[in-house]
Amino acid sequence: MYTRILTAVLITALAAAAHAADKFRIGYIAEPAHGLHFIADKQGYFKEEGIDAELFQFQTTAEGAGAVKAGKLEVGTFGTAAPLLFIARGADFTIFAGMMIEGQAIITKPENAELFKDLKSFKGKKIGLGKLTTGDVIFRAALKKAGIDPNKDIEVLEFAGQGAVVEAVRKGAVDAGIVFAPHYTLAGKKYGLKVAHYIADFHPDYTCCRLIAPTAKFNGNKDAYKRFLIAVIRAYKFYKTEPDATVKIIASTLKIDEDVVRKDAYTDQSFKSHPDPLTDGTLEFWKMMTDIGYLPENNVNLIEYIDTKVYRAALDEVLKRYPNDAVYQQLDEFFKKHNALPPLGTHHHAH
Repeated sequence: MYTRILTAVLITALAAAAHAADKFRIGYIAEPAHGLHFIADKQGYFKEEGIDAELFQFQTTAEGAGAVKAGKLEVGTFGTAAPLLFIARGADFTIFAGMMIEGQAIITKPENAELFKDLKSFKGKKIGLGKLTTGDVIFRAALKKAGIDPNKDIEVLEFAGQGAVVEAVRKGAVDAGIVFAPHYTLAGKKYGLKVAHYIADFHPDYTCCRLIAPTAKFNGNKDAYKRFLIAVIRAYKFYKTEPDATVKIIASTLKIDEDVVRKDAYTDQSFKSHPDPLTDGTLEFWKMMTDIGYLPENNVNLIEYIDTKVYRAALDEVLKRYPNDAVYQQLDEFFKKHNALPPLGTHHHAH
């Protein structure tokens, strides 16, 4: 038995040594839902799968997607809106997995919370938001569905960061603001601002942050990306089964209070961390962006920019290691439901 354990340890060590060179620069935004990266790092999953991970925090999704385009990152975790706009403008990205579902809210001063009972009540109002955020697209699409022209019937003010949106709401420069977690909970805690609506009220389970890679890097090293995803999938299991430890990891990484993380991640569950590629949700999001005139004229076939094969291979590997694990079986079911097309490999994109 002792020898068997030693051999297993040795094999793992050798596997890791063989892959010592796979340096992954991972970009993220300071939000709790990106916690799968932090868990994989802190729990040593990246290391165990032969990934030398370095994490970089970005202020905005546009800045982060720009870094992916410049080839400065192996992985970017920057909303859905920014990567899709970059793709529409000709960037060669591959969307190969996910990180987050839902997670944005509309905040107002407490005395105004009652004004915004439904979408129609936003007509003629000033809305503050961060440039190129997922919540912005879902909100505009919901307004359009409710018969309000998002380009004419509301006034949108774009701010550089989430903190600036909160400030604008606080000072009355805007009537309401769209921010992502943890900013709506922090705004409530610090300033007594209220959540008028979660964006998911208008569109449940919408896709938020996707994992993107420069296509050339992705195609050039699919084995490393597979191992990266095995670590992220293992982190998902930890997030689902170890809430207290997860809260501690996220709170210490982002330097925010544990109660804020716990509320958003578990108590209210105003977002879900989730590694699935969500092909259906991503295509639906693209359609929404097209319908509200958010994208430039393009002839992009988005499906060619989504690769589900590597995620599928990573999940299969994890299922092989832990065949009776309920969490991994749920991921398997989820994948089959939301990626009904046969697993897609990255096509060569012609521009």
